[in-house]
Amino acid sequence: LHSYRSDSIPNCISIYRIMTAEPSLATTLSGISLPSCVYNASGPRTGSAAALSKIATSASGAVLAKSATVAAQKGNPLPRTWQERFDGTGSALNSEGLPNSGIDYYLSASTVLEATANGSKPYVV
Repeated sequence: LHSYRSDSIPNCISIYRIMTAEPSLATTLSGISLPSCVYNASGPRTGSAAALSKIATSASGAVLAKSATVAAQKGNPLPRTWQERFDGTGSALNSEGLPNSGIDYYLSASTVLEATANGSKPYVV
């Protein structure tokens, strides 16, 4: 806060606030400090370390890996999506079947280092 004396109103001190920075979106998640509370959701575009590394270079507060199963799996056979139109309205169904590289891939040191741009962001599995 800064204050100054107003010459137009005798014996009056006006107070104003100068905002010098953007509001902080920083937060803590289970004791881990995140620079932002906003980060990616697990999904089809988070299946590889290369894809995750793009998130690490963004303003995201963390890098969230794809949901993983114990063993790698290819997911459901194609087609995995269905859409139908009814008089201007529509319906859609998505059944990916959780394609992923398996938990060991997402926990490996090489994946973590590549996905986080060498540890620049917290990595969540």
